[in-house]
Amino acid sequence: MSAPRSSDAPPAPATSDDATSSADVKGPGRARRTALVAVTVAAVIALAAAVWFGVGWGRALLVDRAVADTRDAALSGAVQAAVNLNSVDAADVDRSIENMRSSITGDALRNDLEATEQDIRARVAETGTSMSAEPLFGTLTELNTDDDLGKALVVLAVRTSTPEYFVTNKVPVIVSLRKDDDVWKAETIEPLASVELESGPAPGAAPPEAPAPAPGGETAPEGEAGP
Repeated sequence: MSAPRSSDAPPAPATSDDATSSADVKGPGRARRTALVAVTVAAVIALAAAVWFGVGWGRALLVDRAVADTRDAALSGAVQAAVNLNSVDAADVDRSIENMRSSITGDALRNDLEATEQDIRARVAETGTSMSAEPLFGTLTELNTDDDLGKALVVLAVRTSTPEYFVTNKVPVIVSLRKDDDVWKAETIEPLASVELESGPAPGAAPPEAPAPAPGGETAPEGEAGP
């Protein structure tokens, strides 16, 4: 007689969810690591760009602005010197001389002013002549920020007036500059060829009197014969 058969055969081992293939496990992890690396690289690039452009803006704001301010100050000094050295107010010669002196530096111009000051005063006292300068144009042609030197072209309209007459000339001048106690002043000034713009009697001046006829030069009345 055969042995009885058991109907309770041992169950087959169950398939676990942890038995997922290693490829399925590695896939998402690798993707996450790749994304993290990409984000990190992007952050580094963004940081480098921020630093680069920050340096550029810093240079523009600090270095370039400083150079621009220096150019503006030098040109302003050149224009002021050109105006002061071509202006004399007959009503206040002392102030005019002081304005000239305040705009110059170096021995050359200081000696020139000292040598001509009395002549200026004498001419104004004798003729009542005044000069006033108005800037028409100005530009820097050279600038040396290391040695605080520069050169500028300034074009002036210079009006010379007496009680009876005036003339206005366009006068270009070359101004050599040097920074003196934080102020740009003229070290030399060289006038170029001037051009007359206008002239005429001074406003309010009496018209010149007509010359008296010469003796014997009167015209005989119409219809009468001369002697």
